[in-house]
Order: sequence, then structure tokens, then C-alpha cells
Amino acid sequence: MSNLLEVLVTSDTNNTLWSCCVWDPHTGTSLMTYKGGGTAGARTLSFIGDDYLAAVERTKPILHIWPLNSQQTVQGMRFILPGKANAFAFTNDGSFCVAGIDEKIYLWQTASGNLLTILNRHYQKVNLLRFTSDGRYFVSAAEDGMVMVWSVAAISSHPEVELVTQSVAGQQDPVYIISDHSLPVTDLCISKTGMMGRLCTVSSDRTCKIYDLTTGHMLLNLVFDIPLSSIVMDVLELNIFVGTTEGAIYQFSLTNPVRNKDLLVSPEENNLIFSSHTKAVTCLSVSLDGETLMSASNDELVILWHIKSRQPIRTIRHKGPITNAFFTLNFEAIYKQDFKPHLVIHSLERTLEKDKDEVSELEILVDKKISFWPTTELPQNIGLEQQNPSKELEFKHKETTLREELEKLKKINASLYAFSVQKTLDTVPTVNKRKKKMKTFKS
Repeated sequence: MSNLLEVLVTSDTNNTLWSCCVWDPHTGTSLMTYKGGGTAGARTLSFIGDDYLAAVERTKPILHIWPLNSQQTVQGMRFILPGKANAFAFTNDGSFCVAGIDEKIYLWQTASGNLLTILNRHYQKVNLLRFTSDGRYFVSAAEDGMVMVWSVAAISSHPEVELVTQSVAGQQDPVYIISDHSLPVTDLCISKTGMMGRLCTVSSDRTCKIYDLTTGHMLLNLVFDIPLSSIVMDVLELNIFVGTTEGAIYQFSLTNPVRNKDLLVSPEENNLIFSSHTKAVTCLSVSLDGETLMSASNDELVILWHIKSRQPIRTIRHKGPITNAFFTLNFEAIYKQDFKPHLVIHSLERTLEKDKDEVSELEILVDKKISFWPTTELPQNIGLEQQNPSKELEFKHKETTLREELEKLKKINASLYAFSVQKTLDTVPTVNKRKKKMKTFKS
């Protein structure tokens, strides 16, 4: 199955068989299951580079991480969070991760586990965290209706990093704050172009707002007659799909110009509606070819739609409400038995306070030793049996030449030393004779 271009990853509230699962979207068959992680929290399932899959447990402050080719979590390490996380996200390369715990945001460096900062600018529980495609910025949304854009470089660099404590942390300012929603933000999506693209948010206040991510200016405000629960853009970002709490999914084209920023979307006028779910739509995702829409709902169904005809083409039934579901590239590591992760991961720190006198022991996972020094410059013949005969002869020739040069230098040094000693001895009698003549002359 490694010839598939993309796969579907899902998780639900029933963890009797698995915590999360990888599916073949063309046939609906299970390709890989990951177990032992409890129930994955809503919108906390994400990949760490090309090596790991991570999810936060719904009822406990624990982060579970699986190697892509293993059904069991990483052995010998526990990833304990400072509290139960309602939102969690990794950068695409796995360098940083953020967690939303109550109204605070925690930022870690993955390789070292260092807690870089704690942000405390939201007034209510943080529900959503999303990184941009380049990992330089992330967006946070909370139940207070506020959306904030943060720069990773700005909040993680401190002039006096050793003096940062728990009490003074979190005073950094975001790039900008958006406070247009009057009720909790339920979902958001970011353009694949990062800060040069758009930001789309939906809320329980029945509005969908589209912003210019560079400036934070609102471009369009779509007003619906029912609360909204999820949103996604297609690959070319020409259409948006908005899921509602009643199960309907609206498609809206961004290429049709409107006269005003505010636009009322009514079911009578908008015929582009995907209707099959009976409960709130929790997750939406569009395939890479732009032909298939995936929707997941609290009615325990994952439905694949043909976008042009708006007809369901496949249904994958689960045993509980869906908490995470999205399309992603197919990773070859899933099907390799001897795959070894390349990324370094470490247990996450829980506080910013560090005792300078305390020496902490680091436990890291690496796949192999790094060959820093070239083997041809080592003083001994290391690894020559793995090299070809020509390189071995070349190495021996260089070693013989160096030894000959060293012997020549030793001989020259000995000659210079003997010459200098002889000169010193020859000058001593001459000095004594001069002193005797001077005494005789004075007398």
C-alpha cells in the first residue's frame, strides 16, 4: 500500500480497538492502527515530521507518541504535560510544539524538551492551535472569541533567558489580535502559503470570517442562520467548506466578488449543500486532487464526498463521535519493519524554573551515530575493511609520507640543537679571556 499518494487518518471517542487509525480512502480498508493512547483529544492528532504520530489523551495530561511503523507508543519515555491540553500542534518539521492548557499556551522545543515560554493573553480556555506551513508563526483561538497570531522567534527568544521565571513569563505580545467573534471560535484553517495567505475562522456566533493573514484585516464576513463547527479550504483555495452543528456542509466560492464585506448565506439561495450527517460536523478535509471532501461528525460517520456532484461515495463507520480526521500524504515509514526515526525527541519540561546547581540527565532517541570526522584523517586505520582497496592504498601512502616527513624534521631539529650548543660552548672561553685582559689593563 506504499504506492498510495495520500491516506486518511481518524480517531474517535471509543478506544477499545485503537486510539487512531490510518485508512485507504479508495477502498475504506484499515492500513495501520495505533494503540495504547486512550482517547485522542479533539484536534490534537498530528504528525511529527515523517517519523512519529502524536496525540493528546482526552482525559489525562499525557502526550502519546507512536513511531509510524509501530502500533505501540515510544518505549522508555513518558510525555507528561503541565495540565490537560485542549489543543495541541506540532510544526511540519517537528522542531516545536504548542499546547493550550486552560487559558495558557505552552511552547516547547521538541529535541531538547525545553519549555521556552508560557503565554497568558487569552481570557478563557484555548480551543485551537495551528502552525503556518513554514513553522514560523502559529494561530491560537479560544472560547473568549479572540484569535491571536504569534511569532515563534519573538516569543521564544529572551534577552535574559536564564532569568525568566514562571511569574514573569507570558508577557510577550502577539503579532496582532482579532476580536471580531462574539462567541467561542470552533475551528480555523490557514493557507498553505503561510503568512502571505488567508486565515478562515468559524464560531458559534454563526459567522465565518476570512482575513488577510499578513495584516489581520477582515476580507469577508459570511453570516449563516445556524452555529458553525468546522471549516476547510480546497487545495487551490478557491472554495471554502463550512460545517454546521446540524450536520449540513456549505460550499462557498471565493472567486465570486461581493459588494460588501458582510454576506448572508441562506439555505434557500445556496444550493451547494452536502447533507447526510445528522449531528455536528467536527472535521473537514479536502484531498490533494481537489475531487474528494472528507467530513466527520458526532454521528460516528466519516463520509467521503464527490465535490462536483455533492454525492457521498464512501462511508466509514466508527464506534464513537469522531475527534480527529484529515487527509495526509502517505508515509513510506508506515510499512517498513526496520524503520528507525531520524528526529530527536525528549520528555517535555513542565515549568520554566531551572535549578542551575542541578544537573539534569538527558535521554534522547537517535537513529545512528553521526560521522563527524572523516575516516581518512584519523591516525589509525578505522573502517578500512569497508573501503575499497584503492582508498586503503592511498591512506597507507599518505601515512608513510607523513612519517618520513616527521623523521626528517626530527633530524633537522637535533642538528640545530647540537649546533646551538656547540656555538654556546665556543663563546664561553672567549668571554673569559676578555675579562682577564681587562683586569690586567686596570692594574
